[in-house]
Amino acid sequence: MTESRNHHYIPQGYLRGFGWRRGKHYMVVVHDLQAKKTYETNTRNICAQRDFMRFEVEDRKPDWLEEEFGKLESSAVTAIREVAKSGIFDGGNKNYILNLMALLAVRSPEQRENMREFQARVAERVMDLVLEDKGRFSSQIRDMEKKTGKTSMVTYEDAKDFHRRGEYTIEVARERHIQTEIDLYNTVLQLLGQRKWTLYLVPGEYGEFITTSRPVVIACIQPEKVPAYLPHSPGFGLMNTEIYFPLTKHAILIGRWDGDEKTINAANQQFVGVMNNRMIQHSYGLALSSTREVLYHDPLLRLQWDDKVIDRFTTPPSEEELEQFKAEHGVVGTSEARPPV
Repeated sequence: MTESRNHHYIPQGYLRGFGWRRGKHYMVVVHDLQAKKTYETNTRNICAQRDFMRFEVEDRKPDWLEEEFGKLESSAVTAIREVAKSGIFDGGNKNYILNLMALLAVRSPEQRENMREFQARVAERVMDLVLEDKGRFSSQIRDMEKKTGKTSMVTYEDAKDFHRRGEYTIEVARERHIQTEIDLYNTVLQLLGQRKWTLYLVPGEYGEFITTSRPVVIACIQPEKVPAYLPHSPGFGLMNTEIYFPLTKHAILIGRWDGDEKTINAANQQFVGVMNNRMIQHSYGLALSSTREVLYHDPLLRLQWDDKVIDRFTTPPSEEELEQFKAEHGVVGTSEARPPV
């Protein structure tokens, strides 16, 4: 059997819920806010990376983990279709979907790069300490030689100069990334299971929900009350937060710590606009929809239904637009007053 190399960190089956079929292929519209372009593409071509889940271990195929997670993803996609059709979020379908959410919440190229940068900063600080003193460096070298049985030819002066120049990149093994994600996955899954979930359904004539390359979004319910010293991105166990997860272009889940689990049918245009705004604002710059025209609230909280998502979220508002925003929302101040982002 041919080894799988093109690994989707967002399952194709999930992405198809926000697109359409063209012959044998499923298509979506991509709004790339970083490249500032909108285009149509096959779901096979997006949210994927070569060997993303490749795991080198004895007695296993390198793509065995990709295949195992693929089984979970397939069951979760089937559950999503059934929940969106029935309007009932419970039982086995709920469990499969929460498992998929936990997986998507911890697995992405961007989060791996964040982890790599953190590990690199730690390693660089350790090297700073080791190279502060020649005796400490020599002690470390002796320990390394004892463990490896090999003699080091690197001098203290050469090592210190190499570190000072910084002409190197510290990498983290892919297997280390995957192990960390699995550990986080179990923790996030437990926290997702403790929340109260509401399923919102919307008919097509009221617009459609979009998704992004970061489909599981956690946000503060009252961000204006969050102290400035707290991180911009809250944790999954933090109170006064809610989680958004679009199931398909016609259904979305919202999870809170309080309230009752319920289903609300026929969400209106304002609601769809708000949800699409929040998905875009919390994305990694890639929004996905079934049409070029999207219903959304722009950064100035105006309800729009057009193909100008990229322009409105990448071009700063004019002074006239800012003044109008402040007047409509009772904002007092000058240059410090800005619409929410």
